[in-house]
Parts: sequence; C-alpha cells; structure tokens
Amino acid sequence: MGLLLWLVAMVYSFLRPNLWVLDWVALTAAWILFLLGVALIVVGLIRTRSLVTTVAVGLVVVVVSATIGSWWQLSPRGWFFVNRPMFNAALATDPGSEYYGARLPVPLRYLSIEGRVSGGYGEQRDTRFFAQWMGVPDDAGGYLHSPSGSPEGFDMYGMMCRNPVSLGGDWWMCGMRD
Repeated sequence: MGLLLWLVAMVYSFLRPNLWVLDWVALTAAWILFLLGVALIVVGLIRTRSLVTTVAVGLVVVVVSATIGSWWQLSPRGWFFVNRPMFNAALATDPGSEYYGARLPVPLRYLSIEGRVSGGYGEQRDTRFFAQWMGVPDDAGGYLHSPSGSPEGFDMYGMMCRNPVSLGGDWWMCGMRD
C-alpha cells in the first residue's frame, strides 16, 4: 500500500497538473510516503532476509524520488545539478507569448511548479524561467537560463529578480534560498 501511495505522489510530481495549490500537500505527502517506503524496506529486509531484493527496491525508490521529487527546497543547487540535463533539454521548448509561458512536454513538466517555461521580453527575450514556487498574489522564484548575462531585473511573475546566483553555463537561480 505504501509503495502504491508513493507511486501516486511521484506520478503527480512528474505530470504537474494545473493544481499548484496542492503542491505543498503533494510534497508533504511524498516525503511522508518516502519515509514510509524506507521503513517498509527495512522491515522487508528483516522479514525476508533477502538483501538483493531489498537493495534493488530501495535503489528504485531513492533514484525516482531524487530525480523527480520536488526536493529543491532542501538543496536548490543539488536539485538543479541532478536535473541539469533535463533543464538543458527543456530549452528546446518555445515559451510562447503567454505571461506564464507554455507547457513543457510531459517528461519535463516536473521541472517547474506548473509544468511551464516562460520567456522574457525586450533585452531579456532569450531568458527562460522555470518557476519552482509561486506566491499569491504576484511573485515567484526558480531557475533561469540567460545566455545574455545576469537575469537581474527579470520579471518573475511580479517579483523582479534581485541578486541572482550563478549556477554556471548561463544558468541562474533567483528568489530561492541559497
């Protein structure tokens, strides 16, 4: 049962439906289920005494959780580093002209809170923004790809990017704790 609930949380995290209000609930549930999964693995090891099976299941849980789980709150740089190849692949998505951008392809939707990438305007039109959180009424924070230099002053849905942190290779994070 715990494995099924963990799987549901991971599918929600991967698909990123337009239910951003539920993200904190889903994140909390995913962490609880992850910890429950670890406990079940330990119990399984004790009961079955099959080290190979237990380690295999444990590795699958850890790898999937570490890849698509929204643990950027714990380590923004670490989460970006783990997912950097996917962020680079997401740059091929045209952000369109909508304020909140365009939907990412399904395999990449977990990269932002609403599964979207947005672009800039004017001098920053080459910048791409992947929001990790959105506040009410109007602010956000996340990862930015800015080939033209620092994204200082970029409009993150109402909050201007101030003091961006370089992640290397034209990647930055802004509005996130370092």
